[in-house]
Amino acid sequence: MAYTGSVPDAAPHRYDWMEYAACSDERAVFDDPTRVHEARIICVARCTVRSQCLAFTKSTERGLHRDRRDGVAAGLTHDERHRLDDTAAHRADDGPLIPLNGAERCGTHLALVRHLWLDEPIDSKCWTREVARARSNRSLPVVEAS
Repeated sequence: MAYTGSVPDAAPHRYDWMEYAACSDERAVFDDPTRVHEARIICVARCTVRSQCLAFTKSTERGLHRDRRDGVAAGLTHDERHRLDDTAAHRADDGPLIPLNGAERCGTHLALVRHLWLDEPIDSKCWTREVARARSNRSLPVVEAS
């Protein structure tokens, strides 16, 4: 092949992080409402770009109603993301906004949601309780985070 004089495009692009997302080969898990816990494990334990995913999801879904959001993104369900977005369109039959005021007690579901939404480190107490909730409340096979 002859040299053409053009330089290959090696500059980083806005969405390059998406190719490193742990969910890229696991879409079925993230779109299945019965596999939320499994999707959270992939996000929390395996994804190296969860922060970028969270920022992208917040910006693209800002103001949208729950019906226009799908699946699990950055470890949060579509309903959780809707109820955390204070700019989202709401209807009378929607659940109330999830208030985050910093007083969420670690080990509760609300604290885990807070950690995920604010991109905070998830402490072992919150994660251990999430695993216990998944075992007792769902008929899902539990996959331990490594």
